[in-house]
Amino acid sequence: MKIFMLSNLGKNPYNELLIKHLIKGGAKVESEDDHQGIIFLPQVIKNGSHQILHLHKLHYFFLGKTGNSKLFLYRDEIWRPFKFLIFEIQILMLKLTGTKVVCTIHEWEDKIEQGKQSIPPNFLPKLGRLFDALIVHCDTTKQQLLKAFGSDVLNKVFVVEHGNYISSYPNSISRDSARKTLGIKDENLTFLLFGNIFRSKGFLEAIDNFKKLNQDNLFLIVAGYPAESGIENLIRGKIQGCENILFVPQKVPDQEIQVYMNASDCVILPYKIFTTSGVTLLAMSFGKACIAPNSGYFSDLLDKQGAFLYNPAQDDGLLHVMKEAIEKQDILVDMGQHNFKLAQKWNWDYVAQKTLEVYKNV
Repeated sequence: MKIFMLSNLGKNPYNELLIKHLIKGGAKVESEDDHQGIIFLPQVIKNGSHQILHLHKLHYFFLGKTGNSKLFLYRDEIWRPFKFLIFEIQILMLKLTGTKVVCTIHEWEDKIEQGKQSIPPNFLPKLGRLFDALIVHCDTTKQQLLKAFGSDVLNKVFVVEHGNYISSYPNSISRDSARKTLGIKDENLTFLLFGNIFRSKGFLEAIDNFKKLNQDNLFLIVAGYPAESGIENLIRGKIQGCENILFVPQKVPDQEIQVYMNASDCVILPYKIFTTSGVTLLAMSFGKACIAPNSGYFSDLLDKQGAFLYNPAQDDGLLHVMKEAIEKQDILVDMGQHNFKLAQKWNWDYVAQKTLEVYKNV
């Protein structure tokens, strides 16, 4: 089976691991990992036809980032129908050659521009007809797609779990060494906020709630690239004078991820808008207890044996479970080991096999 994988994920381990294990499973895979723009047909056909075109993400094909332009002709909503038409023509041309089109939905809701970059509802019926299969990472997202696209796509939506990151990153540093590296005392219960920083990820609210705890022997690490304008300064303002908060505003190198994970006791995932979360699988792969909203992907993935789940509609829900984590800090290691065992089930041989089954069904 010959597959062309097209994404803008870059050198994300997700892409690399999926391709590696698809090849291991007998597939021939070509890929473009950092595709930009709306034209993709030349890249797909340059080395001959493929049985499968597998897309990761959709928004960058026909949505843009110019919706706030004051000049009418430069507004993104004016150009979206034309971009979509170009996308549609390319897909139809490939389908005429016998290529089947599969898309993995990593992000569904627009988490950056308050919905301005969500896929317009009038595009959905055509998308549903264009795709031969849609892959999602949990049952909740499947239900969201069925609601958005309609029941006509019921037989096209497949759940393939997000693979784990066990052994994908170096993991040799001890807890003590990691804490010495970061200057964290051994007795401190340490929370971690990790990954690219957006307002929609709830980092600002998590920092506010951490400050409300006002207890000795607590520490918070905030490590990740500030991916949204102004958010780094907002965080710096919030943590000014807080000696028990470490802010590392940068993309964490692969070899250093272990330092932050192993220095922490519990990873906080206070997301407000989400479809999936690779950071959750990363935390589980490092054997960490988690704090997350009891909704969507998180409630499908995590359970009470490994996570403190809160009601996102409750004003003090996050604060309540942070206090619960402090009260139950003696079992955080056991909770982390439970999460590690869960993550082991979603190895990449398993994920690749389920993906190959989707290909064979279209």
